[in-house]
Amino acid sequence: MIHTLADRLMSRIAYRWRSESAMKRFGIANLRVFAKRYNRWRYAQRARLHREAFTNDFPALLKQCGDGAAWPPRVQLADGWARDDSQSLPHMDRLLDAAAGIIQERGGKKHFEVQQPFLRNLLFPGDLDKAPALMDFIVSAPLLATVSQYLGTVPVLSKTLPPGLRFMESNAALDPGADGPFRESQLYHLDIHDTPLVYVLVLAQDVTEDMGPWTFLPASASARVTAKLRYQKRGSNYRLSDDEVHSAVDPKEVLRFTGKKGSVLFIDSSVCFHYGSRKAAKPRFQLMYGLTTPCRCDLFQTSWENEYPVPADAPLLRRLVTEPWRPASRK
Repeated sequence: MIHTLADRLMSRIAYRWRSESAMKRFGIANLRVFAKRYNRWRYAQRARLHREAFTNDFPALLKQCGDGAAWPPRVQLADGWARDDSQSLPHMDRLLDAAAGIIQERGGKKHFEVQQPFLRNLLFPGDLDKAPALMDFIVSAPLLATVSQYLGTVPVLSKTLPPGLRFMESNAALDPGADGPFRESQLYHLDIHDTPLVYVLVLAQDVTEDMGPWTFLPASASARVTAKLRYQKRGSNYRLSDDEVHSAVDPKEVLRFTGKKGSVLFIDSSVCFHYGSRKAAKPRFQLMYGLTTPCRCDLFQTSWENEYPVPADAPLLRRLVTEPWRPASRK
């Protein structure tokens, strides 16, 4: 009962705290600390389940998935990121085939599911059932091994905002403000819904410099920006200009996620400053998987959860990552 009442109270302020004015007034760091503490109380039992699954028997859980994952994993994050261009991760061919079909059907068109004018989600309700490779990829043992090692716990495929799975098109031709100033996620920022966290980004087609690639700074360089600009403290802006960021780091330290289709970037976007979708003269198509700890740095789970298709007889590790936490009557 107390959890339900607390959730009702927190849900009233969840969205308000994500406004630019609230983040600047209270300080992003302070808001995240409060939300993290609340979620550690609210979901203590669930967090313990994920942590103990990682610390007590994780190699055995990986083995149950049957994907031949090694432990420790082959791909490991360093300085907040890692990249895999091997094209050998499980279900990659099926994933790219599914992505190609979606691009052919929906690419270059305007749809109702609009996140930003310059960045559009191509996934529609029911797609995860129609194209199971979209989920099979991210719940494969090698992927979960890499993410779990970095987080120090079995992760959660994002249950609220942002969605745990998106398929994004960046296309200047669909943006009526393409010739205007950069805005929103086209500006440097750190993600604030959790820390640590891992995004797994997959290029669905070859990406070059003129496609508005995901652009980022490693964690060590980002830390220098945070320290100099007092980022996330009271009075600081959530989005930063290039001039502000480059006052603290050399522009030569900036990295861009370009390459062949099937290239994969693992990145902690809560410690690596990043932006994307700038002047995408040619369309860029990128799958984005967001994995967090069980206790996030926001309050959105007090309101609702995303749902993912997971068989009742799926291996325990995959169920921990994807299964719902709330009874059906509370969704």
